[in-house]
Order: sequence, then structure tokens, then C-alpha cells
Amino acid sequence: MTDPWERPGHGPSDPEGYLIEQTADGYRWTCRADGRTGGPFPCREDAVAAAEADRTA
Repeated sequence: MTDPWERPGHGPSDPEGYLIEQTADGYRWTCRADGRTGGPFPCREDAVAAAEADRTA
């Protein structure tokens, strides 16, 4: 079985409706509903927190 952290956008902490991906310059989130993005963030946890904040905004 593949570790979910190795599959971008499939980590156990990804907020509902968001894709968290590692890029060359850090981590980014993408809103699946409308394609908005945020980042780069220095770590996955920061990207997840920002996506959760965007989701509740």
C-alpha cells in the first residue's frame, strides 16, 4: 500500500474540497470547486491551515 503522504492531494489532513500539493517552491492548495489556489507555503501543515481558513471564509 502506498503511503498517503506520497500521493499529492491524498494526504489524510487535506481539507474537504481542497487539493494540497508539494511544488518546487513549497506547498500549495487548490480549491476543487473553482480552481482558486494559495501558496506557496513552507510546509504541508501551513498549506492545510490556509486551505481550512479559506474554506470557512
